[in-house]
Amino acid sequence: MATTHVVHHHESHGNHPMSVVAFCCTIAGIACAGLWLVALAGGNAVSVGFGIAALVLFVCAITAFRMVAKHAHHGPVRPENTEIETHRYLDEYRGG
Repeated sequence: MATTHVVHHHESHGNHPMSVVAFCCTIAGIACAGLWLVALAGGNAVSVGFGIAALVLFVCAITAFRMVAKHAHHGPVRPENTEIETHRYLDEYRGG
């Protein structure tokens, strides 16, 4: 008798994986913005590339955060303590 068992994977920390991508884009955008400022002060032509990279990374981070917030119906980094979240937690982790 063959049965299939699908393991339910869930995240106990409440963070959506896409918020990690958005966070990394934010950190990389800050780094590129710093390099852009230094290159701009030095008069290097590379400053345009760093500026565009920083802008693209910030736009990607904002888009990812907004997608997660819309998908999860709450903030992507910190879940809200609503009745629905409380019931979901009690059902999933405390067994009812």
